[in-house]
Amino acid sequence: MAEHSPDDESQWAAEKRDFVADRRDELAAERDAAADARELTADAREAALDERERLLDARAAELAVVPDATERARRAGASAAREQARRRREQAHEERDLAAGARDEAADLRLEARPTTRLAATFAAIAEQLFSTDSFDAVLDRIARAAVDTVAGCEMASVTLVERGTYRTAASTSPNASAVDRAQYVAGEGPCLDAVEAPVVYARAFPDPRWPTLGSRPVELGACAAASYRLAAAGSSRATDAARTGTTGSLNTYGSTPDAFSAEAQQIGLILAAHASMAAAVVRERGHLHEQTQQLTEALVSRDVIGQAKGILMERLKLTPEQAFDALRHSSKRLNEKLRTVASTLAETGEFDTSTIPRP
Repeated sequence: MAEHSPDDESQWAAEKRDFVADRRDELAAERDAAADARELTADAREAALDERERLLDARAAELAVVPDATERARRAGASAAREQARRRREQAHEERDLAAGARDEAADLRLEARPTTRLAATFAAIAEQLFSTDSFDAVLDRIARAAVDTVAGCEMASVTLVERGTYRTAASTSPNASAVDRAQYVAGEGPCLDAVEAPVVYARAFPDPRWPTLGSRPVELGACAAASYRLAAAGSSRATDAARTGTTGSLNTYGSTPDAFSAEAQQIGLILAAHASMAAAVVRERGHLHEQTQQLTEALVSRDVIGQAKGILMERLKLTPEQAFDALRHSSKRLNEKLRTVASTLAETGEFDTSTIPRP
């Protein structure tokens, strides 16, 4: 029979308490609904009695019949009793509403305290942080820090990138994590390298027979266990981009004790890696679009400046458009300056060395 750890027993006890509390709240809500129904019936019955009394009074007035003192007292007492009962029902209804509100708040707190809810909230916050990051390097750094904060058993973390066959640590939460990465790069084997091709690679302890050359070097650096996860295309939004750039990677989590990562912790790490891959892809794509926009803007500005400079030369020296452009090009070559710089100087100052104009 499988043994349960103290953590498992504690979680089971908490789930049992939550179940009992939820069931108690359901029964209370059912009782409140029944009480509301009874009070509605009572209100309807007393409304009918009030209407009957009103009709009797109207009929007595028509017949000029004056009730005696005993009858008047009886009816007044009955009316007062009904009014008092209504007030008690209204007060009881308000108390039930307050109790229902308190139960709802308690239920919300229980829901927030549940591991699955906390995990969902954690990933929502991580996603917001990752997608708000402006640079690719910054998002990789946040991925590593998120692993330490989110994956149980993770003491340090890093991100490995493989760019055209070369490994490098692009982000790390600790110098020791970077050193563990380098030990694997030097050995040419290890979980962070294997995870480039596999969704998750788990090393319960070092040395591991899968990586004989690496041996126990990670333990010497403080990593007694490791779980590495593939980062899909390492920030490339398309598989073709990964093939073109030759960039892949892995998220590496390191524990200070053997078998530091439970099956649940590995699943959380896998989810984090998926979030991280998507965020990195978005940030890198956003960076590429920004670069393209800048290049396009610079090209348009250069074209406009060169056009102005050509116009000045055509007007001043009576040159054709082709001759004016050749003059600018020859001046750029002789002065060893960019064509845009020569054109900008001419447009701003009007100065131009006419000796650079080619002779026919």
